[in-house]
Amino acid sequence: MSTPTVLAIRGLAKRYRNGVLANDGIDLDLRAGEIFGLLGPNGAGKTTLVRQVLGLVRPTSGSITLDGIDIVADPAFARRNIAFLPQGSFDLQSLTVSETIEFGARLRGLPAREARQVAARLVDRLDLGPFRRTPMRAASGGVRRLAGFAAAIAAPARLFVLDEPTNDVDPLRRTLLWDLIGELGRGGATILLVTHNLAEAERVIDRLAIMNAGRVVLEGTPAALRRIVTEQLRLEITTAAAITPHPALLPDGSGAYRFEAADLPRVAAWIGRLRELGAVIDFRIGPPTLDDIYAAAMMPLPTLTLASEPAR
Repeated sequence: MSTPTVLAIRGLAKRYRNGVLANDGIDLDLRAGEIFGLLGPNGAGKTTLVRQVLGLVRPTSGSITLDGIDIVADPAFARRNIAFLPQGSFDLQSLTVSETIEFGARLRGLPAREARQVAARLVDRLDLGPFRRTPMRAASGGVRRLAGFAAAIAAPARLFVLDEPTNDVDPLRRTLLWDLIGELGRGGATILLVTHNLAEAERVIDRLAIMNAGRVVLEGTPAALRRIVTEQLRLEITTAAAITPHPALLPDGSGAYRFEAADLPRVAAWIGRLRELGAVIDFRIGPPTLDDIYAAAMMPLPTLTLASEPAR
């Protein structure tokens, strides 16, 4: 039996009054129990898409349904059934960290006692104990981010939309946060995850879409997307002065290079000559990462959709 679709987006477009086309014919499906990554550079249209899903911005054309309900026609349904972690700051700065999480649970309908229990559990899970009584206005950016994340997931929802959940969070607590997102997915939650942190998000994402200039330019599972560059390798090289790259090397947009695996002997010989001249400070050759896929997707290529693998 196929996994039911929770969020369905068809032909979605948004043109603002100033003529800017923020979204251009987007088609996406999010299935039950799926963690779906949404990636793209600034200005790609991600924020507009999220605001349309939340019922805050009306599309120029196209449809969005949540559990089969048209949320363009009924945006209040979206707001009742979608939990949202915004990228910006929170207005309730007078609440403590624990109270913020409890408030999020109450807002989603949990009784007061259960909300307090959930808040206490999330404070422990995210190692926020030292800050539980700290007012949000006095907390660091990372602690505020974690409290907002905990408030967003404190009660069940049909869809969780998490916008850059790890911003400002320290490495240890980022690991705890990703563990919780993974647990949500395994527990059957459907999550739309907007992030630039590909290396960390890759371990929890089931499928992802990369947006550019208002369109989905690449979509599929991390494994399927890797197959685009499966015959390639990645070179990171630091030199003492500017050099002319080997003809086999292609800049990947992140300061590194990609090259075909068959060219490894030639590239290695070129690096060897540079080392003999004292021009190489450091270098690393390895397999492609999702960052390489992201960089490739930013090239002016036609839209490509790859066969999906079953969600967890």
